[in-house]
Amino acid sequence: MDDICLKREKHIRKDGWLCELVSSRYLDEPFVGIHTYVVSIAPGCTRANHYHKKKEEWIAVTSGKVVLYLEWVHGGRRETILLDAMSSDCNLVHIQPYVAHTVLNLAKISSSIIVFSKTPEDKEDTIPYSIV
Repeated sequence: MDDICLKREKHIRKDGWLCELVSSRYLDEPFVGIHTYVVSIAPGCTRANHYHKKKEEWIAVTSGKVVLYLEWVHGGRRETILLDAMSSDCNLVHIQPYVAHTVLNLAKISSSIIVFSKTPEDKEDTIPYSIV
């Protein structure tokens, strides 16, 4: 099985888990230059609660129903987007630098989102920011 599976580290917390599937941290082909995370969100919990100064992200729901809260750090513009895995739409939300984001799980079971970016996770570029 080791010859057909790519091993990944799963970071488990009480509010859910995160697994970076594709990243330059791994030397896997054909995944070059794109980073992909799967994030689990426990019922009633929030994830993210931050913004980035450099990093751009694209987010889509993969299971459950979540609310994505966005707030532009400069200017205070706010937006709320409902993402439902059972919807007929599949939206990929673009989050630019300096846009704070929080994801709230509305479901009674764990929900999950997938996050794409061109850069890996960088704790120096992840600035805590509470929206809700």
